[in-house]
Amino acid sequence: MNKKITAAVLAAAMLTACGAKDEAVPAANYIAVYEEATQPTETSEVSETIPEIEITPLTPENGFTYLQNTLFIGDGVCSIISESGLLPEEQVISFDGAFADELPDLSEQLSSPKPYIYLWFGDKSVADEKTPEEYGAAILALAENIRTVCPESMVLAMSYPPLPEEYGGKSDELNEMLHMYIRSTPDEYVIYRNFSYAAENADGYLAPEYGTEEINAAGISAMLNAVEHDRFYSDMTSDSDEKYEDITASRPEYTVTDGKVAYLTFDDGPSKYTPQILDILRENDIKATFFITGWCIDGKEHILKQVADEGHTIALHSYSHDYDKIYASRRAWLDDFAKVYGKVYAVTGQKPWAFRFPGGSYNSYNRDTADGIIAEMQKRGFAYYDWNAATADASSSATYDSCMDYLQNSIDSDHEVVLMHDSLELTPQYLQDVIDYIKGEGYSFETIDAADEVHF
Repeated sequence: MNKKITAAVLAAAMLTACGAKDEAVPAANYIAVYEEATQPTETSEVSETIPEIEITPLTPENGFTYLQNTLFIGDGVCSIISESGLLPEEQVISFDGAFADELPDLSEQLSSPKPYIYLWFGDKSVADEKTPEEYGAAILALAENIRTVCPESMVLAMSYPPLPEEYGGKSDELNEMLHMYIRSTPDEYVIYRNFSYAAENADGYLAPEYGTEEINAAGISAMLNAVEHDRFYSDMTSDSDEKYEDITASRPEYTVTDGKVAYLTFDDGPSKYTPQILDILRENDIKATFFITGWCIDGKEHILKQVADEGHTIALHSYSHDYDKIYASRRAWLDDFAKVYGKVYAVTGQKPWAFRFPGGSYNSYNRDTADGIIAEMQKRGFAYYDWNAATADASSSATYDSCMDYLQNSIDSDHEVVLMHDSLELTPQYLQDVIDYIKGEGYSFETIDAADEVHF
């Protein structure tokens, strides 16, 4: 394990950032977007060697950016962020801090307190010279020491960015070990964040040292957008009286298709089986609806993003799926719902308008609270969907034959909302035959975007 950087060394560097809170820095001082990428910004000069990079802030109309309360500490990737003008210099500290014997005095660079400190390391030397264990241990040591002298700051260790093909699965190995190390600390304000999924489809790499002249501008942009969504999600679920005011929906106008239509829906994902289901849907040119369970997203962000990118409808299915917890009261439901709403938005950029109650809208756990929860959610503009056909694949005794029999016995109307689960190994085994059967009965397929609500 690399030598821990002592808190005493970090104290001077972090003193300004962790002291008494100064007045808020005006939002205009923070740069989130180039309006004209060829023009230098007021707070930093654009290097001629750095490509044009743009990110779209969540609230561009008033100049505010959820990145304004962040500080990035890292290596060459952070240099690019600063030199390109994406963020002002006071928000970015670039050095080989994770593996240095000691930190430089950074007090002049830290002009205001930053409650969210992101650690972002991705230099080639890490991939070439460090084992996953060394990498994870070093980042954890840095994070814990920052927390020692910055007790009011949250430290978020960012995942190692995607690597060239010749490195094989090295980036996955680094991130798995980093995640393990971060989870080992009892400090709940040291957190692992996987943003690598955001850059996976961008050309080039995040630094030119990997043997390509093209810097992955799109990848840097995508990861910064993911960070901003992460801050939006965190702010939304913070403990404040106004934390739920933004959790609203507005269903787009729609027209229900005449004739026989089936709406395939999948609960409790994403899971390791979801990609198999996506393959089958793609082969049949069918779009479906996925009701997402929040706790399942961690480590499967790329799968959720794939669901959204392939044009399927994203809806919500609670964060915890804990019946006793979510149905205890209207407030308990909102506490849970806010987490999955924000988590899905952080990964996909979508704000879903539809949800499904775990166990259905009326069940033995919510007899006393269902009406109040439904009224609250409808007031906020959300629509909810039960189902009128199913495979009963979640039954402990479910088999291929039982799922097919149950489905065939449950389909008896022109518009069928079909309940299945993408969290189960059984589902991709029977899905093609379900599709073939429903087609044979004369149905077409659509998402719930074009369906009336179905309630028990």
